[in-house]
Amino acid sequence: MLLTAATYDASALHSSGSIHRLGTLDEAISWATEIAELAPLTQYGHKLALESSAGDPDVDELVIAARRRALESDDVTEGRAAFSEKRKPKFTGS
Repeated sequence: MLLTAATYDASALHSSGSIHRLGTLDEAISWATEIAELAPLTQYGHKLALESSAGDPDVDELVIAARRRALESDDVTEGRAAFSEKRKPKFTGS
């Protein structure tokens, strides 16, 4: 797709497995909001992990560093506290 610069409609992309969810604009905004409320350092690590699936050793090192950074962050403490207090966490990315 990238090499041909062709355009595809959502149904074709969904059928090919390029996208895994179809929905309305409101549903997309709701999903994006849900993702945005998650721990930012964890999201960063997930993105790096996806990139590392190509087996690039440099990216693998970034994933390890991102994991360490996330585990040592204030967000971990906040996430645990929110879970025990049965409330929504307030992540800061620090």
